[in-house]
Amino acid sequence: MKANIVFILLILLSCTNTEMAPPLSKEKFKSVYSEIMTLESYYQLNYRNPNTYKDSLLKSVNQVFEKNNISFEDFENTFNYYSRHQEDFQELNNELIELYSK
Repeated sequence: MKANIVFILLILLSCTNTEMAPPLSKEKFKSVYSEIMTLESYYQLNYRNPNTYKDSLLKSVNQVFEKNNISFEDFENTFNYYSRHQEDFQELNNELIELYSK
């Protein structure tokens, strides 16, 4: 009987949408994400082979995080949030495309 009650409670709790907002605001994430994409494009265009530029890119990305006072974990959690919310992520990417096309 106790097992049934626990099972029912687990089902009810799993049905609620308790996802929290991402750690970074949309504008902050968009700014940092844009810088990282720009860096990655630069390295890809100039060095072609990822093994050649992997360490330099990582250092550059870490500098972006430091400059913006954010952690890798906050960026990653925000990226994962937008990965689960594809419409929001598409909107964000469209805004970046629009920005770059000016």
